[in-house]
Amino acid sequence: MTSVGDDPGLPRPAEMSGELRRMALHLETAAVLELRAQRTADPRQVAVLRRRAEQRRQEAARLRERLAACGMALPPRPDRAPAPTAAAP
Repeated sequence: MTSVGDDPGLPRPAEMSGELRRMALHLETAAVLELRAQRTADPRQVAVLRRRAEQRRQEAARLRERLAACGMALPPRPDRAPAPTAAAP
């Protein structure tokens, strides 16, 4: 029988909390970059900020997959369809 710490492909328990913090930091940074992209008028800067936000989300997803494999995070939810909007009278 092996423990989580015995698998060289998985983080050790002491490292897992750091991985969770990194995942949260990437998601928070992505949100800030997306907000900055919404507030700027320069289309080139918008593209750069959105690209950087997407990179942060992708890195967070990789960390989540790795942590989910060892039971430290839930797997990502499948994308849901947007809620229907009410028709204007």
